[in-house]
Amino acid sequence: MQTITEMNRTNAKLVREILDEKLPSILREHGLSFELGNARYDDDGVKFTGFRISVKGALSETEKALRDELNFRNSYGVKLDQNKIAKLDGMDISLIGFKPRARKNPFVIQDLNSDNQYVIGYPLVEKLFKKDEGGQS
Repeated sequence: MQTITEMNRTNAKLVREILDEKLPSILREHGLSFELGNARYDDDGVKFTGFRISVKGALSETEKALRDELNFRNSYGVKLDQNKIAKLDGMDISLIGFKPRARKNPFVIQDLNSDNQYVIGYPLVEKLFKKDEGGQS
């Protein structure tokens, strides 16, 4: 087992790897999971923003924000279909999240073939996921 004596970029990544490896099995015993946000470090420590422990099956923060955004849009008649699978640049994508603080590209999409995630803006999400007037996608 390696002892970490100073914090730098490499060791901050190592701490993340340790947490990703060790914590899930401990938390799973109690029906919990966790998410780590971005890391900031100085000479002797690392801080993960957005460190969150959740009950099993809980929605992530971006999933909750998407639910709230869709409800808000629905009340104003701009309905998006979260269950729709759209095509973008040869990818099959789904709408999986929303980042309220991201002004230009707040919607999170996922490539269903690679599981890679990307962000897109309002015009594109409306083009790809807007429901027609009959409620169909």
